[in-house]
Amino acid sequence: MTLLVRLLVCSIVLHSMAPAAACQTTMTGASLKSGGDGTAIRMWNEIATDAVVVTGANAPASSGVLMAIVQLGVYDAVVAITRGYEPYAMSIAAPAGASIDAAVAQSAHDILVDLLPAQAASLDARLAATLAAVPDGQAKSDGIWVGAQAAAGILANRAGDGRFADLPYTFLAPGPGVYQPTPPAFSTSPLVPWVAHVRPFTMAGPSQFRPGPPPALDSHEWAKGYNLTKAYGDINSTVRSAGQSEIAIFWTENTARQWNRNIRLQSRRERLDDIQTARLLAITNAAMADAWIGCWDAKYTYNFWRPVTAIREGDTDGRPDTVGDPSWTPFRTTPNHPEYPAAHACVSTAASQALKRFFGRNETIFPMDAVVSGVTYIHTFTHYTDAGEEAMAARIYGGMHYFFSLEAGEKLGRDVVNSMFAGGFFRRLDE
Repeated sequence: MTLLVRLLVCSIVLHSMAPAAACQTTMTGASLKSGGDGTAIRMWNEIATDAVVVTGANAPASSGVLMAIVQLGVYDAVVAITRGYEPYAMSIAAPAGASIDAAVAQSAHDILVDLLPAQAASLDARLAATLAAVPDGQAKSDGIWVGAQAAAGILANRAGDGRFADLPYTFLAPGPGVYQPTPPAFSTSPLVPWVAHVRPFTMAGPSQFRPGPPPALDSHEWAKGYNLTKAYGDINSTVRSAGQSEIAIFWTENTARQWNRNIRLQSRRERLDDIQTARLLAITNAAMADAWIGCWDAKYTYNFWRPVTAIREGDTDGRPDTVGDPSWTPFRTTPNHPEYPAAHACVSTAASQALKRFFGRNETIFPMDAVVSGVTYIHTFTHYTDAGEEAMAARIYGGMHYFFSLEAGEKLGRDVVNSMFAGGFFRRLDE
């Protein structure tokens, strides 16, 4: 089934565990389990997410980069103690019996304080509370030492990686196809252009999987994309169903927060042990971060116009079948960065593909929630990749993207994950 067809027929399951016929099947496969319960790792992932998502003007892309740094440091700390897997940044000779809980807390804390020094006091308090629950003794002291070493290792690895670089954006001259400030704010400072230049975590460079350019404005593909979004993404659309509108809303939570929370919940449902919890969060966050980096590289290379600009100026593109509507308004607010490719297609594809590869199966029971404007929604998927598919459809229903931008982003996200696994990152040492 093509994406164009899927996004028009795919249904959701709201507050339910029953499968949606167009998108879902049944769960197979066994959980990964070898001891421990991952509690401290999940707790510090939540602490990190709460701290990080306020960084970079609440931009999910910048949050994603920082979350990857935290989770890779935590992974290296846990691997040093449990062994069995390839470390990411640093091999640490951990003393036998070192406390994993202490190591996780110390590594996450030290990385977060380095990344977010303004939050040091609150992070210090969280560290103290965690360590107070670990019995005093050599295991605790050794765990603290391992965590500090892992944090220092990932921070050294990421030194000079381009984070927070001062890269002001200059808008190109207005014209057909050219990205321009979008309503309601019409901000002249698009979000975090520096992400396009950050050194990736598993890719060779930001442009490794850069898609080709968006379709020419004289192409039938452009007209098809324009008219599909115009019809389904209009705030007053007469063809978008109530379920499709709810899909659009569901995928407007901060992406880094939403995916990390739901990956945590899935790790608990699957009863993952400490190393597998740490490994899952490292894999998914590295995949999402690289997908953001690659996506931002393409966005700020092509600088393609958003539907809210294109449709209001549709009569300027030279095609008689893209009729302009000066009052057209998208159902959801357009994010403040260039259009092509679609970020959710890049990142949610990477997250869902990484889950599929980690568990070695696509079939699952995956209740995923979203918290938007104080309301909690739940969609239940029975394929991991269905979550990524639905996130893409949401960007048509919300009026933010064109279908060809979703297809380009989907390929980029899949390529990131395939390259990560082919490159041997996070592999078992006996493979």
